Amino acid sequence: TLPNVPSSAKTLVISYIGMQTQEVAIKPSVKVVMKPDSELLEEVVITGYGTGKKIGSVVGSVATVNNKKLEKVVTANFTDALSGQVSGLSVLSSSGDPSKSASIRLRGVNSLNASTTPLFILDGAPITSTLFNSLNPSDIENITVLKDAASTSIYGSRAANGVIVITSKKGKLNQKSAVTLRAQYGVSKMVNDKMDMMNSQQYIQFRDMIGAPVSQDIKDLVNNYGISTNWKDEMFQTAPTYTLDASVSGGGENISYYLSLNHHDQEGIIEQSGIRREALRFNLNSKVNNWLKVGLQSNLGYSRYELNAENEDKSSTYVQNPVTFSRLALPYDTPYEYTIENGQFVRGGKAKRLHYTGSWTTPEFVNDNRKTIRDVVSGNINIFEELTPVKGLTVRAQQALDAYDYTLNSKTFPYDDIITGMGDKIAKRSGSSQQSFQRYYSFTYTNTAEYKFHVKDHNIALLAGQESIISKNRSFGVYTSGHSDIRQMKLNQGTTVSISNVSDSKSEEVFNSYFFNGNYNYNEKYYADFTVRRDASSLFAPDHRWSTFYSAGAKWDVKKERFMDATDWVNELSVKASYGTTGNSGIDNYGYFGLIGSGSNTYNSDGTLGISQASNYDLTWETVKAANIGVSFRLFDRLSMNVDYYHKKTEDMLMEIPYSYTTGFGSGWGNVGSMINEGVDLDFKLDIFNTNDFYWGIKANFNYNHNEIVELFDGRDEFAMPNYGLMYKIGHDAGELYQVRYAGVDPRDGKQMWYDKNGNLTKTYNEEEDAVLIGKSRFAPYTGGFGTELQWKGFSLNAEFSWSGKKYMINNDSYFIENANQGQSVNQSVRMLDIWTKPGDVTDIPKLGEEIQFDSHLVENASFLRLKNVTLQYTLPSSLLKHTGFSRVNVFAVGRNLLTWTEFRGFDPEPDTNLVRFNYPNTRQFVFGVELAF
Repeated sequence: TLPNVPSSAKTLVISYIGMQTQEVAIKPSVKVVMKPDSELLEEVVITGYGTGKKIGSVVGSVATVNNKKLEKVVTANFTDALSGQVSGLSVLSSSGDPSKSASIRLRGVNSLNASTTPLFILDGAPITSTLFNSLNPSDIENITVLKDAASTSIYGSRAANGVIVITSKKGKLNQKSAVTLRAQYGVSKMVNDKMDMMNSQQYIQFRDMIGAPVSQDIKDLVNNYGISTNWKDEMFQTAPTYTLDASVSGGGENISYYLSLNHHDQEGIIEQSGIRREALRFNLNSKVNNWLKVGLQSNLGYSRYELNAENEDKSSTYVQNPVTFSRLALPYDTPYEYTIENGQFVRGGKAKRLHYTGSWTTPEFVNDNRKTIRDVVSGNINIFEELTPVKGLTVRAQQALDAYDYTLNSKTFPYDDIITGMGDKIAKRSGSSQQSFQRYYSFTYTNTAEYKFHVKDHNIALLAGQESIISKNRSFGVYTSGHSDIRQMKLNQGTTVSISNVSDSKSEEVFNSYFFNGNYNYNEKYYADFTVRRDASSLFAPDHRWSTFYSAGAKWDVKKERFMDATDWVNELSVKASYGTTGNSGIDNYGYFGLIGSGSNTYNSDGTLGISQASNYDLTWETVKAANIGVSFRLFDRLSMNVDYYHKKTEDMLMEIPYSYTTGFGSGWGNVGSMINEGVDLDFKLDIFNTNDFYWGIKANFNYNHNEIVELFDGRDEFAMPNYGLMYKIGHDAGELYQVRYAGVDPRDGKQMWYDKNGNLTKTYNEEEDAVLIGKSRFAPYTGGFGTELQWKGFSLNAEFSWSGKKYMINNDSYFIENANQGQSVNQSVRMLDIWTKPGDVTDIPKLGEEIQFDSHLVENASFLRLKNVTLQYTLPSSLLKHTGFSRVNVFAVGRNLLTWTEFRGFDPEPDTNLVRFNYPNTRQFVFGVELAF
C-alpha cells in the first residue's frame, strides 16, 4: 500500500539495488517482476595487482569458482573441490590421506624437472602449499584461475604454470552483523577397487595347481572352521569426520569486519593417519577518511596430523603398510589369535603376528608400539594502506607474511621377546626417538600506483608497481636409538647417535620485481591490455638473475556493435586474443653454486671438506611463450559457451641433465631443450528451466592438451630413464611410458613372450635393447567435468562429475599379486587361477618359475569418470523462521567420490604419477550438516 499518492500521478517508478528500474502504470493492484541489471550484477574478479575488474572487461582467459562450491567442502583443504570445475585445470587426488593436497596442473605440463604447480595468491600475496590445510574453505569468497599470458604475465617469474587467485571473505560497510554457524558430521570409506584377492579355498586351489600344495593342517583348518579372512576389510576402517564453523561479519559507516573460527577433525581409513585443524580468520577494513583506507587479512592455523610411515615411504615396499598387508597377507591367517580346544575354535585377543604369512607383525601391533605426531602452526597476515590523493589515483602499499613452524616428534617403543598366544615369537627390540623442527617464513612487500581516467568514451587504467619477496627456511633434527625403557624415551636417553642421524639446514631466497600494466577500452567495446614485468631471483647465477616478461591482449565485445542491436537472441558475444611470456624458477636453492660439503674421509683424524655440487654460472630462467585465442557467447539468455585455443612453448627448460664425469659429478641443473603444449578449453552452461520456483541447469567443461618435446640437450633426440619407465624423446609426449612390449604366454610351454624393438616375437627379455615408447602417457590429454543443478522452492540438488581420458599408470601391485613365484608365500589375485599349467592352455599368466618383468603388461588404463560431489540441501521457508530469531536454516547432505567408472584394477585411478605401489586409496565420504544464520 502506497499512501499519499497524488491524483495527478500516472506512473510508478520502482528501483532496487542490482535490478533494472521498472516503470508501470498506476493501478489498484500491480505485480512487478524485477529483472537483474547485468551491469551492476556483473561479477568482479581479482586478476592481479590493483582494483578488481568486471569479468566482462577482462582481456585474458580466466575462470572463477564461487564460495558455493567451497563452503561445504568435506576434505581438510579446498584443492579437492576444484576438481572438474575449470576447463584445463587438472586436479587429481593422489592419496586418500586426509592431510594431503591434490595435485594441480593448468593446461598441461610445462616443465620436465622444475615445478609444474600453479602460483597461489591469497589476498594479493603468494602462499605455500603448507597453508592449504590451515585455510578453512568456508572462509574463501571466490577463486579465480588465470590461464593465459594476458592474465598471468603481471606475476612474471612465477606464473609459467598459471595462477590461482584466492580471495577471502570480508565484511561490508553499513551491513548488519550476521552470524553463521555450521556443523557437519560424516564418515569416510575406501573407494571400491577392482582387484579381487583369493579367499582361502581359492588360494589352496592355486597352490595345488602350481604343484606346491599347502599342508594338510591348513586344509583342515579351512575346511573344518571356515577360516577365510578378507584382509581388505580388516585393514581399512570406516573413519569419522566432523567440522564446526562459526563466523561473524558486518560493518558500520567506516569499518567492516569478518571473523571466523573453524574446527575440522578427520580420521584416516588406515592406521596412523588423520588430521585435526583449528583455524582462526580475522579480516578488518577501515575507511580512515575520504583518501585513506587500511586493512588487515589474517589467518592463523594449527594442524596436528599423522602419516603412516610405511605408506608414506615410496622408496621401498613395507609389509606393515596396511595397504600392502591387505593385498599380501594369506587368507587363512586371522586378525585374532585362536586355539583349537576339543575340536572347537576358540578365538582369543588381537593377533600381534601372523602365524602363516612369514613372520609379519600386524600393522596394528606396529602402531601400538610407536607414536608419531606432526604439528604445524601457520600464520598468514596481510596488511595494506591505500591512498586516493586525487580522483582516479590509488596508491597502495601491502606487507604480507606467510609463515609456519613444523615439528615432528616420533618414538618407537622398546619391548622384550614376545611369545604370542599361538606360540609365535616376536624378537625383542630397542626403542628410538626422533625430533625435528622447521621454520619457514616469507615476507612480501608490494607497492603499486594505479591511475584510472577517461576522456569521453576512452577509458584508461595505468598501473606501476614494485615487489620484493624474502623467504627463509631453517630446519634441524636428531635421531637417537638404543632406548631400553618405554618410560625413558627422551633424545638423551638413547645409547646410540651418529653424525648421519643429525640434520641441520638453512636457506634464503629473494625475488625483486618491477612491473607495469596498461589497460584501455573504448566505450567498453574494444579492449587492449599490455603488461611488462622485470624480475630477479637469487636462485640463478648473478649474471642471469634478471629477466623480462611481457604480454599483450585485445578483446572485442561484438554484442555492443550497432549491427547486433536487432539480434535479440544473442545476449553476449566477444572475441579475444593474447600473447606473452612468463617464467619458471621452481627449483631448489643454490642450484648454480659449486657447493662445499663434508668429506667422506678423515685426514689426521680431522673432518674434511669436499665439493658436493658442480657449479653452473649460466643457469637462468625457464620461459613459457603463450598465445591464446578465444570466443565467448550467450544465446537465448540460456546457453553460455566459452572456447579458447592456446599454444605454449617452454624454452630453456630447467632440468637435471648428465654432466661429463670430468666435472667429478654425474648430473646437475641446466637450461636445455624446449617443449610445447597446445590445446582447446571449452566451457558450456545451459539454463534449461529458470522460473521463480524452479531452476534446472547443466554445465560441462572440456580440455584437450597435446604435449610434445621439441628439443633436448647436447644434440640428443632422446633421454631414457628406464628405472622410472619413462623416456624423453623429441616428437613425443613428456609422460609417454617406456617399456618392453608384452606379447603374452606361449600356449605350448607357458613361457612369456615379448616384442623386440623391431616388432619380432622373442622369449628373451632385454630392457636395454627392446624397450620402446608405447604410445601411452601418464598425462591425460583429455580432461573435464560436468554437472547439473536443480532448485525447487527450498530444495536444491547439485551433482558434479570429473573425468580423465587416455590416462595410463603402471600398477606395481600386480607384480606382487599376479606372480606365481611370489604366490607361494603371499596371497594372489583370483586371476592367477588362470595360470598356465599344461600345453595348450591359452592364458596371459605364465607358468611357475617364469620371472615376472616390469614390462607393458603392468601398464593399465587409468582413465576414469567419477561422481565427485553430490549435495542435497533444504532451506527452511522464511515464514517458519519469523519468530525464531534465525534468518536462515539449512540442512544438507554431501557425498564425495560416490561412484567411479574405470578399467584400472588398482586401488584408485586418480594418482598423478607414472607408477603406483600399494598407494593410499581415495575415500568415499558421506556427510550430513546443518547451517544456522541470524
